[in-house]
Amino acid sequence: MTGATGMAGSRTLSRCLLLAAVASMMWSGQVSAQAAPAADPDWPCVQRLLPEIAGGMVWAGPPLDQVEMPDSDREFDALARELAARRVPIEQAEQDIDAYVQALNGQATPERLAALFKATLAIINDDRSSIINGIKKFSKGQRTLAEKINAKNQEIEGMDRSDVLAHDAAVAERDWDVRIFDDRRHSLTYLCEQPVLLEQRAFTLARALASHLE
Repeated sequence: MTGATGMAGSRTLSRCLLLAAVASMMWSGQVSAQAAPAADPDWPCVQRLLPEIAGGMVWAGPPLDQVEMPDSDREFDALARELAARRVPIEQAEQDIDAYVQALNGQATPERLAALFKATLAIINDDRSSIINGIKKFSKGQRTLAEKINAKNQEIEGMDRSDVLAHDAAVAERDWDVRIFDDRRHSLTYLCEQPVLLEQRAFTLARALASHLE
């Protein structure tokens, strides 16, 4: 029984050390050889960190920095929020654009459509910035937890095994932290996809609005 327990403990320790090593690689920006060099040490994603979606990256209409926004247009503001909202399917957003242009009855000037995209993009960028900050906070938490696991592993290795209660308590604490770290690690892929999905949304909305420029 003691031999089986020792083997199980050894496997758990090896797994913890492996997770800690993976964490160290992830949070030093070395997740993948295909990943761009991480300028921000708190950015854990394979995707290159793009702090903001610039209008020129996705918009081919009138320059957004030269577009004037309409004053006190509730319908305009509501539509921009609707188009930017992640909860709204992109197909519905495209239909909303078509309906808006049709309702303007020939008054959908390039400047007005550019202003709508400018307002929409500003909201998307705000949402995206919030997500990026959340990912960075998540990254810091994971790095702190990985360091705690490493420290606890070293503590366990140096403990007197004759003090069974203290040893088991330390192992239980370490294993709990490993479980939390592992569970969070699995959610990283989903989190890292969100800024990219917003980039794709901005591009699709820009294309849908640009289709009415003619």
